Amino acid sequence: MHRVSYWKTTALMLAVAAASLAGLAAANTAHVSGILGALASFLMAVALLASSLIASGGLVCLWRDGRIESGKIDPIGASLNRVPSPGLFSSLGLRSLLGNAPRPGDIVTVKSLAEIQSTLDTNSALDDLPFMPEMHDFCGLTFRVHRRVDKINDMRHKTGVRRMSKVVTLTSVRCNGAHHDGCQAECQILWKNAWLRRLPTSAPEDTCLPTDAVMTQEADKVEPDSYLCQMTRLWEASKPMSRFDIMQDLRPLLSGNVTLGAYLLVLLTRLFNTIQQMRKGVGFPYMPDRSTGDPFVQVPQQSLSVGQNVMVQDRAHISQMLINSRTKGLWFDRDMVRFCSNASVVQQRVNRVIHEATGKMVKMKTPSWILRDMTATGEFLRLCPQHEHIFWREVWLKSADNAPEPTSTLKGFGI
Repeated sequence: MHRVSYWKTTALMLAVAAASLAGLAAANTAHVSGILGALASFLMAVALLASSLIASGGLVCLWRDGRIESGKIDPIGASLNRVPSPGLFSSLGLRSLLGNAPRPGDIVTVKSLAEIQSTLDTNSALDDLPFMPEMHDFCGLTFRVHRRVDKINDMRHKTGVRRMSKVVTLTSVRCNGAHHDGCQAECQILWKNAWLRRLPTSAPEDTCLPTDAVMTQEADKVEPDSYLCQMTRLWEASKPMSRFDIMQDLRPLLSGNVTLGAYLLVLLTRLFNTIQQMRKGVGFPYMPDRSTGDPFVQVPQQSLSVGQNVMVQDRAHISQMLINSRTKGLWFDRDMVRFCSNASVVQQRVNRVIHEATGKMVKMKTPSWILRDMTATGEFLRLCPQHEHIFWREVWLKSADNAPEPTSTLKGFGI
């Protein structure tokens, strides 16, 4: 029935667009003049444009919903998590207008440890962003910039997105938790511009250290049972995002975090969802509600292993295992719906992670799993570029050992 809701809004907007177009044509034929005539023509033109955009958003959501239903890769999610490429300004030959600050696709070298330490305060941080011990081994190595981090999601006070500046992520560079008692979250490491040196585009290909580095130092703690890392200091390293900041939705496009095609589709989806919310319709992506009359689905435990081919269960099946959108306390959010019925490979079992809000190590009673190339997109957080791993409950997955190895979602779909 959610598709019926999508079609109702789309059909209504198409009717408004047709009526507005007919009204403009009639006004032009009748040569209506004067202030009232001009005002009427202006209002009909606005109605035509607005209704056409909303209807286009409805068609985009219907198309995307069909792909989810058939188990195909969501093209917008694939584009948002794609390998880095030059942004809009670079494609137009205007890269020099952006200055020397690192941008997606640029080749950079991490400065020497001595150079970086000269930028740090007594807390080993720059602008309250810590330079963690796990980052030391990357000094002197060359990488490709993955995204500019213009905003982060506030996980401490749940206030939404907050502004961050002069920070980037590097391709395939994640924290291995070696100096934080083996935290398994594998968060993307954030790099201040001052810690990097931009190189010519002819620089060598990406370099990356293995993620199983030996723990050589004691855990970085602020209290006996509390840890300090970049994720626990995001609040201090960021500032509130002003509602009047007109650039907050443009920065992802201008910086090269997202392609023009994907950007337009994301905005059309957002516009359609806004209208659906106003008329109390069904938003995108749709996730079925668990029937309150049915018992909670009990699924026998599997024996998943790293490297195993798996399939995410379809959304109807997963919905029957959720209570208040959770299974055993782990949230299944709308950014995860796009991966339903998609194939992947088990990358890691997760037993312990540092809680971003409290800084305490959380030992999971029920282990979770990280799947290859299934990371958060930030589409519903104003294109927040924190593409962190998604944690999956085992019951949301099923073995797909006979299925072919899935194609990476980071390739293709250059929209």
